[in-house]
Amino acid sequence: MIIRSAKSILVTDVGITMCSVVTSLVGARALGPSGRGDLLIVTLWPIVIALLAELGLPNSYRYWMAKEPERCSRLFSNAVIYSFVVGAISMLIGNLIVSHLIGERSPQVMLLVHIYMINIPAVIFLNLMRGLLEGTRRFGWAGAARMIFFAVQAVGFGGLWLAGHLTVASASVVMIASQLSSMVLAFVAVRKQLQPKWQPSWSEFKNSMHYGLRDYAGGVADYTTLRLDQLMLGAMAASSAMGLYVIAVRLSELTTYAAGAVADALMPEMARSRKGDGSEALLARSLRLTIYANVIVLIPLWLVAPKMLGLLFGASFVPAASAFRWLLVAAVVWSASAIIIRGLQGFGHPGLTTIARFASAAVTGAVLLVLIPRMGITGAAIASLIGYAVLLVVALIALVYRRELGLWQYLCPQRRDIPMAKLRSLASSSLLARSSGS
Repeated sequence: MIIRSAKSILVTDVGITMCSVVTSLVGARALGPSGRGDLLIVTLWPIVIALLAELGLPNSYRYWMAKEPERCSRLFSNAVIYSFVVGAISMLIGNLIVSHLIGERSPQVMLLVHIYMINIPAVIFLNLMRGLLEGTRRFGWAGAARMIFFAVQAVGFGGLWLAGHLTVASASVVMIASQLSSMVLAFVAVRKQLQPKWQPSWSEFKNSMHYGLRDYAGGVADYTTLRLDQLMLGAMAASSAMGLYVIAVRLSELTTYAAGAVADALMPEMARSRKGDGSEALLARSLRLTIYANVIVLIPLWLVAPKMLGLLFGASFVPAASAFRWLLVAAVVWSASAIIIRGLQGFGHPGLTTIARFASAAVTGAVLLVLIPRMGITGAAIASLIGYAVLLVVALIALVYRRELGLWQYLCPQRRDIPMAKLRSLASSSLLARSSGS
């Protein structure tokens, strides 16, 4: 089941990758480093505010739908009410505070920042609907809701670019439309697949919050580790530096999609697991395979980084090569930690993941304060690597402490990790087929 789930997620991620490449290429060439940085400033803070407003509920929804699917109607009804009420309040608060967080920007950028706050309720509702779908292993529908966001964005950016009208303002409008499309599709998928009834429940809300709040601080800390570099650059650096850095981040994140797919598929599997059913061995093997795959991808990308940036985005983005290389290493470390974090959450230990993610966020913030003024975007990339390393170490220690397998059993390569006999059989079959054909 986990292989099928991971494949479904990975297919979605491949589609998202293709759309992201189109969006990144078109956006970088049309807007340049400065315009790309302005667009990031416009779109970043609503996601942060939505995350803060969710209070860990999306992961709570995943957990409880995996454990007890009969809760669906109550969870769905509560999600509708919560998204409307808390989303509206968060939107108002965001408009009041965001201008104090992004430094001196042009009047147009400031206006777009305030307009883009309309996305906050949509982001909250989308994430709650994805929690319902992924908890019941409807990864195809959850993936479609993710995919449509990037597809609409790619088509919109491409069309505007061909028409000569792609600007920061028009790009922001496209991204609002993308978010709305994603939210609507997730809602339709839940209604079609799960058929929830209208059953708001205060006791269900309190139960959801009990799990969510234990995971909430860790989720905020996790996002802080993942995006604090961009948030601090937004306050301390010029838009051109932001534009260079966001391209380096987007490219490096492409290497994490496979790990993200496996991690998302692991959580409901671990939540359904029983003692002695081999679930921990599955987690250990997933961790090792993730490390193998990411290291294989890392080496060639590290070597060709400057040429690749120049070829894809133009000479003005080549200065991002140093940051990109450090972020590639960081992506390997993050991918491994994602597997462990999802495993801990699925086993019912969200508090342990909170400790790991808080430690990572604290170290990341401290190192960013030191390195950004001295090394700019390269310093931000190094700080991210250090933060992810702390996340990996603390999460792995927590996993070994609470579960049955030892550290060596998680990390030591094993022959059965890669089915060599099956690969040899496939190779022999291929050679025989070619011989017969000739």
